[in-house]
Amino acid sequence: MSRVFLVLGFVLIMALYSDAMPLALEHISKPESCCFDFFSGKIPKIKIQKEVKTGPNCAQRGVIVTTPKHDRLCVRP
Repeated sequence: MSRVFLVLGFVLIMALYSDAMPLALEHISKPESCCFDFFSGKIPKIKIQKEVKTGPNCAQRGVIVTTPKHDRLCVRP
């Protein structure tokens, strides 16, 4: 009987741990939110639809810009 409770306890701990992981990983920058190659040309301000700063955990700071032609352009701030 004590083995059954021991196994159920381990299953409960694993279930609680697996539910907590996505919440813990939310604050880690994803590779999609970092820039590795930067666009060196000029982008007219009128063409910029959206801009998002890269995360603080990225190796290089940058801004991800969305334009009508491009979904994702990395530029230096």
